[in-house]
Amino acid sequence: MELRHFRYFIAVAEELSFTKAARRLHISQPPLSQHVQEIERELGALLFRRNRSHVALTDTGRLFLEEARSVVQQASHAVDMAKRAGRGEVGVLRIGFTATAPFTHVFSAAIRAFRRESPGVRLNLEYSMTEPVIDALRSSELDVGFVRPMANSLPDDIETILVMTDKLMVVLHADHPLAASKQPIPIEMLAKEPFVLRASGAHSGYYEQIYQCCTQAGFFPQISQEAKEAATILGLVAAGLGVTILPASLSAIAVSGVAWRDLQSQSEATSQVLLAFNARENDTAQRAAFIRLVQDEVGRSDHCATGLHPSQARNTQNGCSLDFASHAPSGSRICHCG
Repeated sequence: MELRHFRYFIAVAEELSFTKAARRLHISQPPLSQHVQEIERELGALLFRRNRSHVALTDTGRLFLEEARSVVQQASHAVDMAKRAGRGEVGVLRIGFTATAPFTHVFSAAIRAFRRESPGVRLNLEYSMTEPVIDALRSSELDVGFVRPMANSLPDDIETILVMTDKLMVVLHADHPLAASKQPIPIEMLAKEPFVLRASGAHSGYYEQIYQCCTQAGFFPQISQEAKEAATILGLVAAGLGVTILPASLSAIAVSGVAWRDLQSQSEATSQVLLAFNARENDTAQRAAFIRLVQDEVGRSDHCATGLHPSQARNTQNGCSLDFASHAPSGSRICHCG
């Protein structure tokens, strides 16, 4: 039985006239009568009592009318939902993000704007490290992800947008002698300090970047403690277990007993926040809308970030802004903040 058969039956049941129902359906009466008879044969029951002047529903017909209306309504709803999903008005958008992403203006502004534009789309936000987010993008478990650069080049199927360039800062216990000065702290002055760092196996490029910053300054960081979470690292610094280097955006985490100071290195030490997505995955209206909103927010932002970004940060000979990938699309523009 096809959907049109349900509509034929409903029209006759509501009009209680084959002539009026045929006129309503814009078909002739004989084919309509034949379709109703086919429905009755398939069901093995009479739906109407008929005579020359009267058409009435049988008990079976009245029960079938309720179900037929429900079927047509559900089908109409399904079609409407599919069309709305195609326009990006409903559905699900899965967003992965690293610890620092919620502290960036673009992240919060884009999500607020998306919720205003697409209130029918459910947002699934999943916190993780950069490498697992990239893996989830490649396996289609996530649609987009806010990440930091990786130690190795990103896979060829992952494209990114530069969201912001974040300067790296020294974080010390508030009573540390180096915290007394408001001047930038030369990285060389940290050579003999114990470091609290994210673990080298924490699936991010953070450890490698800090390690490179230190080795370019002529020393290896003396690691006293390792932790996975930025808040834990800050707590350990507040406990006097060492110093650390973190993106400035994390200063939004209010931890008493720590001091944030600018880092002076041979060149500007920066880290980046990127919006990553799988370029080989079929684009959805939801993903396209969110990427557009991120690009709009980047364009309005005071941060120095424009256009499609190929996961490249500078890899200067003496600096510690790393170049983690080299598959820049032609015409992309990269702007690094100092």
